[in-house]
Amino acid sequence: MHSANEIRGLRAWFQTHVLLADTVLAVTIAVVYVASYGISTQLNTEFEFSWSDALLLTVPLAPIAIRRKWLWAAVAMSLLVLGTAVVTDLWALVADSGIGFFVLTYTAAAHLPFRRALAASLSIWIAVHFTVYFVSAAETTMTWRIMLILLNTVMAATVFFVGWVMRNRRLKFEELSDRARVAERTQAALAAQAVADEQRRIARELHDVVAHHISVIGVMSEGAKRVLRSDPDAAEDALVTVNQTARTALREMRDILAVLRQGHDEEGRADLEPQPTVDSLRTLVAQTKEAGLPVRYSVRGEQYPLPTGVSLAVYRIVQEALTNTIKHAGPRAKAGVVVDYGTTEFSVSIGDSGRGAPVSDGFAGGHGLIGMRERATLYGGTLLAGPQAGGGYLVEAKFPKNAHLQEVER
Repeated sequence: MHSANEIRGLRAWFQTHVLLADTVLAVTIAVVYVASYGISTQLNTEFEFSWSDALLLTVPLAPIAIRRKWLWAAVAMSLLVLGTAVVTDLWALVADSGIGFFVLTYTAAAHLPFRRALAASLSIWIAVHFTVYFVSAAETTMTWRIMLILLNTVMAATVFFVGWVMRNRRLKFEELSDRARVAERTQAALAAQAVADEQRRIARELHDVVAHHISVIGVMSEGAKRVLRSDPDAAEDALVTVNQTARTALREMRDILAVLRQGHDEEGRADLEPQPTVDSLRTLVAQTKEAGLPVRYSVRGEQYPLPTGVSLAVYRIVQEALTNTIKHAGPRAKAGVVVDYGTTEFSVSIGDSGRGAPVSDGFAGGHGLIGMRERATLYGGTLLAGPQAGGGYLVEAKFPKNAHLQEVER
């Protein structure tokens, strides 16, 4: 794995330093050519090959070094070298190192639009065919010259086609990469918008809860004031209720401020209808049964009062989970809701025996799950959701017991 990363890093470095990469390619090809001619000299003593011949052999390969940086300059340089070789009668060495013409043909097809690539390739191969027909093979039969031209044409056309295919693949890959980046940014924006919308909805619901607490404090404090002298015990009970209610209201007001700091200003008037609680789950289960989904509801442990915000969050989580079970679990699925009043934490589990929500659905990683997780996190809780080992889907939310009172004490 480490070596693979190094290779990818080296490849990326060469892709950003094309001039150096092409120079390395040209030098490598030149070394191979010179070495092959040197070996031929050792095997055949009648064959003479000097250092000047080696230099002339590498000259036609020089345009390869600038093929991607300055392609048209490389084409012009190759034609100039070819013309000079013909004039100086050194065309044999140029012909032996003619691989440079094929490299430039591939480069033109792989990096230029079709018409420009075709023009660059034709300018090279028309000159090459002219040289073959009138210079290098002038002393051979016409049939042999035509065969040689056809062979070069077929090879050049093949190289051109390969370069053109590679260009189309690269452009397609770049297009798909751009689409993926746009889709990723869009998905992130949609997820952020979903979180903001859910936070605003939570803040609107908590507005009603806090308003209720303030009303209770006002009523109970007024009652305590009236009976303070005549019935001190009743006044004390009222003040205890005021104290507990104030703590809860303070904690939930702090939650509202935390939500509003992360979201935007709420527009429109808040819905002032009473909000459901954990006690409303039986009604919700009954409504779900009427919708056609068999649901088993059970309560564990000794019940104790929950903060109103937590109770509302639990109801909304169960409601969302059951709604998605109806949508995605299938016609024969069954569901179960377990409310557990634990000694250290309160939890609620919603499971079904269906096939589960699809991955692309809003519930499976989308806005529904985001909303449920936001509700749980807002009150110091956690939420887990995913397929069960034996089939079906499970959503489980846990809230620490009396976490709101501990937070106020801190």
